[in-house]
Amino acid sequence: MERPRTLAEAVRLLAEDGRAPMAKAGGTDLLVWMKKHAVRPGLVVDLSAIPELRGIAFDPREGLSVGACATLNELAEHPQAGLFPALLDAALSHSDHVIRNKATLVGNLCASVPSGDLIPPSCAHEGVLHLAGPGGSRQVPMRDFITGPRRNVLARGEIVTRATFPVPSGPCAGCYIKLGRRNALDLAQVGVACLVVDAPGGLEFRLAYGAVAPVPVRAAKAEALLRGVRNPDEALLDRVAQEAAGAVNPITDVRASREYRLSMVAELTKKAVRACLERL
Repeated sequence: MERPRTLAEAVRLLAEDGRAPMAKAGGTDLLVWMKKHAVRPGLVVDLSAIPELRGIAFDPREGLSVGACATLNELAEHPQAGLFPALLDAALSHSDHVIRNKATLVGNLCASVPSGDLIPPSCAHEGVLHLAGPGGSRQVPMRDFITGPRRNVLARGEIVTRATFPVPSGPCAGCYIKLGRRNALDLAQVGVACLVVDAPGGLEFRLAYGAVAPVPVRAAKAEALLRGVRNPDEALLDRVAQEAAGAVNPITDVRASREYRLSMVAELTKKAVRACLERL
């Protein structure tokens, strides 16, 4: 294992070393994968000693900036976390307090597994990932970052240095509903993030889903049906639920069948919308 002290050194190790290097922030995914022999890096590059990758910052105009090594507990305890309610909900749903002392938001996104708890709310809050690599820096919207299960747009040597989230354009309410086989420390069978923003032009709805497609999904048609509606009736919610189920493409695996996931997407969509409108 190498523990670089600068971002440039970390980029060099990940770009030039011939030992199939992998970056580690909290390590809660990587170390499990290594133990199960799902990955076999010849070199682990520990990012925790790089100062600019730590911490969380907030600016009213630029929003929330979460460093690559900032933990989920740091995120949940940040004074402005309440402005990003779906993200806060997911951080607290991710695992227990001990694991959240190590687990990071950016690490969860970079793992890019379909069931990642922080992925749907990062899409709902329209996050942007900031990358640094041998060719310089670039920004990638969260909606374009993941390309498949455990795959993303990171090139050799690139590191996600931070994730940023814009402040919603008005008062908002959000939630993340995670369906698992047990109440805690389980991978999501379905993950639904909902954000409702009381924007100047009327209510805006964002619905994002995890564990029900190879990549995260925003249900644009379902969102459009709800736009501006403060008191949706059951018929409208049924249409929204149908559109949401039509937007995803789940598989059958050891955790749940495709049919069960589709039915739960529909039901949890209605539950999430109702919950957000009540909180708003």
